[in-house]
Amino acid sequence: MAARRRGSPEVLAARAGRVAVVRDFLAALTPGQLALLRENPWNPQHPETILSCLHTILQEEWDHHRFAVRDLDAIDSRS
Repeated sequence: MAARRRGSPEVLAARAGRVAVVRDFLAALTPGQLALLRENPWNPQHPETILSCLHTILQEEWDHHRFAVRDLDAIDSRS
């Protein structure tokens, strides 16, 4: 069975939900909590701080934005 391809409304709704989760988390976060350690799912012997986790999330968000803009620019240039 072929994978079902999601349309833009479904993708945007899923993304909005994830953005809301991060936004709610950041709204409740205190400066003192940034140094708290959390389990690293890829390397449990080396926990990460909440601040480090946030850096990863924000870097990935920035990278996704850059790729999307690049891809949209490439599509526009072919039109």
